Amino acid sequence: MERAEILVDLRKESGIVDRKLFGHFMEHAFGNIYGGIYDPGNKNAGPDGLREDVIKLLKRVRPSILRYPGGNFVSNYHWEDGIGPKENRRVMFDYAWQAEESNQFGTVDFINLCRKLNAEPCICVNMGTGTIEEAMHWVEYCNGTENTYYANLRRQHGYEEPFNVKYWGLGNEVYGDWQMGYKNAEDYAKAAFEFAKAMLWVDSSIKLIACGYEKNSDWNTVVVKKLNYLIDYVSAHHYSVGWGIFDKENYLQCMYISEYMQKLTDVTVAAIRTATNDNKNRIKVAWDEWNMYGWKIDGINDDLNYTLQNAIVTASVLNMFIRNCNTVGMANYSTFLNINGAIRVDGDEVVLRPQYHVFDLLSNNTGENYYLTEVASNTFSIVEPRDPKSERTRPRLKLDHIDSSPPQTVEAKYIDAVATGDKDGSLYISLVNKHPDEDIDVEIYFHGKDIAQNGSEAYEIYHEDVKAANTVSDPENVKIKRVEAPVVSNGYCNYRAKKHSINLLKFKVSK
Repeated sequence: MERAEILVDLRKESGIVDRKLFGHFMEHAFGNIYGGIYDPGNKNAGPDGLREDVIKLLKRVRPSILRYPGGNFVSNYHWEDGIGPKENRRVMFDYAWQAEESNQFGTVDFINLCRKLNAEPCICVNMGTGTIEEAMHWVEYCNGTENTYYANLRRQHGYEEPFNVKYWGLGNEVYGDWQMGYKNAEDYAKAAFEFAKAMLWVDSSIKLIACGYEKNSDWNTVVVKKLNYLIDYVSAHHYSVGWGIFDKENYLQCMYISEYMQKLTDVTVAAIRTATNDNKNRIKVAWDEWNMYGWKIDGINDDLNYTLQNAIVTASVLNMFIRNCNTVGMANYSTFLNINGAIRVDGDEVVLRPQYHVFDLLSNNTGENYYLTEVASNTFSIVEPRDPKSERTRPRLKLDHIDSSPPQTVEAKYIDAVATGDKDGSLYISLVNKHPDEDIDVEIYFHGKDIAQNGSEAYEIYHEDVKAANTVSDPENVKIKRVEAPVVSNGYCNYRAKKHSINLLKFKVSK
């Protein structure tokens, strides 16, 4: 039997966990909005066209923030096409996904969705074909309180009170030549500076997210140096498979994804600190697009592709965000509906994929305070996947030790765990056993505070087959199950984490 130890230091909080780590992403693409959350013709849709059954499922995972409307889509999206009477909205060509855009879902519809979910709206502006003035007007339409044109236009549309959209993104992946209006770092920084100051002139209370490039610290340094006090976040994106460098058939390699994203986080934070010449973490990282799968892989809409393995990766990444709560302030799972999402909606069929239950478990059982959590566990070794886009050019010298570039072997722990707590004395441990074949006996030690012997709870997401998935015919194949809770005695307890499983342990701190 494999063994591991976890030490939870309860003497003081080591960070504040921002609820925005449990955010999601919405884009006008591939059934994410149309035929997903918005489907006026469906029997489950309300008068506003939103699917009430899907709303109920989203409420269960308590999305903290929704990013909209893209993504690649936003780089040619003109927001005024999506406001006003729906019968007057123009059908436009979407250059990003080569599709028709009906504009039946727009700004007001998005705000309505956010309000139903009690989620903060996060709007990304068009820095491709869009203008500074257009971005200013969007802020004014959403947040304006004066007797000005766009604030009055919102009122004419039936919304007297401002929407108070607090979070705004300055373009999407502008570093990429697949993006309409892509730029180098210097040109983006200059343009974003003008967008930022103009938008802040309209509403100085908004928070801005600069377009970061997690694979290129030079990009981030240039951007942050120029924008510095105008921005609050730098974005980072990652898709492991399809648009990334990981092989979904290589289980142990996929178990390294959260460690790989940790490295990208560290590089992004280092660039921010270099650019600001400060280590106070005033500007945080926003992982505002992330998923194990990209949007274009074989079988992207096949529920059998979304397995327990995918859920384990999802839980491990969320643990990583929590562990880095002092530097990571936002995260948006991309996407939550259809494509590679946690929920598949097709007509009246709704399937909760395994990763849905991860969000249900962790979003509802993560405390406000992070406690330092040290893990002693056996490790596994893999050859680290390498992304040529993130590597420096090597010198062309006739020196073997410089020219050679052997694959690097890296190690990662089988057990991944983070501990968080609330002021009411609730203590949560999110624990993942990545081992493909072995249960692991985990000894958990609590240092600094007494834990009640009674009242603990334990939940797991597990299946004997790590490739188990949820389908229409077997919708609860992978789900949350309550299991026997560990008994705490003398500041210690033992818990057996099943092979390839996700676990949530809940305790009470004695008063």
